[in-house]
Amino acid sequence: MTDPRPDESDPVWEEWFIEKMGQPGPDEEAFFERLRRLGLGVGLDEDGNLVYDKDLPEAKNGLGD
Repeated sequence: MTDPRPDESDPVWEEWFIEKMGQPGPDEEAFFERLRRLGLGVGLDEDGNLVYDKDLPEAKNGLGD
């Protein structure tokens, strides 16, 4: 069951929207999990350089096997 969406004129709407957009949905979770498993997930290191998940130590990426 999903949270009911407040009317956009309701002052609570902005908080509801920010909360919803700050949490990934199941499709997003599955999409990014697949990228990680394929070694295609990309991020930035501390210096702003592109890095691939497969290049990160397991302790950092939390993938285990």
